[in-house]
Parts: sequence; C-alpha cells; structure tokens
Amino acid sequence: MEADVLSKVVTQPSLDEKIEDAWSVDMLTKEFVESTDKDRLQDSPDDADYPVYGGANIHQFEHDNTHTESLDNPRYWSRGMDDPPNSAQYRVREKKFNRGNLKRAIYDAFGGSETSKSQVQFVDELLEEHRGHGLEEEDVLLDCTEYRIGIRDVSRSRDERTIIATVLPKDVICLHTINTFKPFAIEPEEEHLTESPLRSPYVRRFTNQELFVATGLLNSVAFDFLMRTKVETHIVKRELLESQLPRLTDGDDWFHYIAERAARLNCYGEEFKEMRERLGGIEAATEDQERRELQAEIDAAAFHAYGLERRDVKFVLDDFHRVGNPKLMDEMYFDLVLEKYDLLEQKGPLP
Repeated sequence: MEADVLSKVVTQPSLDEKIEDAWSVDMLTKEFVESTDKDRLQDSPDDADYPVYGGANIHQFEHDNTHTESLDNPRYWSRGMDDPPNSAQYRVREKKFNRGNLKRAIYDAFGGSETSKSQVQFVDELLEEHRGHGLEEEDVLLDCTEYRIGIRDVSRSRDERTIIATVLPKDVICLHTINTFKPFAIEPEEEHLTESPLRSPYVRRFTNQELFVATGLLNSVAFDFLMRTKVETHIVKRELLESQLPRLTDGDDWFHYIAERAARLNCYGEEFKEMRERLGGIEAATEDQERRELQAEIDAAAFHAYGLERRDVKFVLDDFHRVGNPKLMDEMYFDLVLEKYDLLEQKGPLP
C-alpha cells in the first residue's frame, strides 16, 4: 500500500524541474556558518540591528515563539552594513560576491564564453563601458532583502514532522542550521548595465502567493510522507530538490486555497505587516484552534493536489508516525484532516 501511494506521489514534478511559467527552486543555500564567522555575531540584541536565526527558532509557518513557547529565542544578533567588521549581512555579501553568481550571469548573458577573457576581465570591462566602473560588492543583492522560505536542516523521520518550513522575515540572516530557498533569479539585460548598484537583474522567483503555496505544500503531510522515506538526520539538498511537489500556480485548483491559508498562518507580527498589505490586507490567524483548522485544511488540500484517493489518504494518516506529547499531530488532528479531505471532495477548493 505504501508503494502504491508513493507511486502516485512521484508523478508530480520534482522541485528542481524547470516548468514554463511556474515557480522554481534550483538550489538551497546555507547563508552563514557559525564556526567560521562567529566574530560577526553577538549574544545580545543590545546595539544590534537584526537577529541571526537558527533551526531551533522556527517551526511550520512560525518564525518566532509567539505560538509555540518551546521554540528558542535567537541565540545571536548582528549589526548592519554600516559596521562591516561586526556585520553578518556584510559577511554574507562578501561570500556571495566571491562565489561570483552575478558575475557568471553577466558573463553568460553577454557572450563572455565566446571570448578568451576571464569572467573578471570580461564583466569589469563591460560594466566600465556602460557605467564607468567594474563589478563591486555593492552590486550583490542579499537574499534577506526579500521574504524567503527557510527549512530546518536537522530533521529525522521519527520526529513529529520531518519537513519544517516557514517564510522568514526580511533582514534576518540564517545560520547553517536553516536551508533557504533563493528568492531571486539573476537575469541581466543590456539596459541594466548602467545601474549602480545593479538591482534590475534580480528577479523574484516567487510571487507573493506562490511563496505561500510552496510553503503550504512543503509543510503538508503528503510531502512529509514522501520525505520520511529519505531523511535520516539532516535534510540533504539533492534529495529535497529531486522530491516531487505539485507545482501549483495561479489558476490551478487548490492554489488560492492553500496559499491564502498558509499566508494567514505565517504572516503574523510586525515583521509581516508589509506582506499582509501586499496580499490585500489579510488577517493573520492568531488563535490556536483557528491555526489548527487552517493547517488541517492545507493538509487535506495537499492530498487532493497530489491526486490521492480517500483510501490513500486514510492509509497515510493511519501509518504516519506518532510521537509522545505531539505539538499538533494527535489523533484528533489526523481525524480532522480526513474530515476536511472529505468536505473538499464534495465542495472543491472554495474560497
């Protein structure tokens, strides 16, 4: 029965499969390694500008301990770009500049491989011609300037949930215990080359709603059922990216249903005021029972998005590993998910 269910799940596209007019994930990023860059971190928020998050600071649809007291507060904090020696953000930008993703994108877009010039020489000469100076660190746009998805790195198939994903607030930097989805693709065009710093080449990979439909599907029981066959103690990037997830976009069944509920779960607090406004002034779900209902509806809708029949869903829910003292996944929750599945089977993806 497990093999039969999984055979249906894997008919969906993998996360890293390129699909026209659909959001895509081509890599996971570990932004900041504590062991090598700890000099940029401080133990107190005093005189700091933002927190530095670790895996223990997030849970499904949760970016702090507002709703789960057992979540840790951030252990580290750091300074802004105007204090380079003490800034985690500055260090992340240095590393991104040295990796050369922006440089490589410009080199490839404008025919650098057709010349005998190195990437550095080609890109610097091209930018010198258009704007008067070569590539600089300031041209690198940090991922944390946009809302982005983070996934806890440490995970086990015998935990209450294997995949723990949330949309992160802007500005925070993440330790290596959180994998982040890159929020931007780099697509340089000739009219961008006069900019200083370069910003137009950075194109968002996710619309506002796509960001939350992806988070909802990642956090679903259906996706968790698949990932439990792969995970031992850590999320392996390759295994995650090759795993199958419905690539829902605007106009697909279940897209708005899942996106709206995931956004209401995730977009609480002052850090998400801007995102709530982007989404038309949605109201965050703050009461425990309401949050429980919304997450069960996401789980039920995800089963439909995967194309699973009722007997498949019942098998997954009955087979799902139980833990002592669950945060969410008690027997009443599993029953609620099946109840929501049946209701959606009758009524479809209502608003």
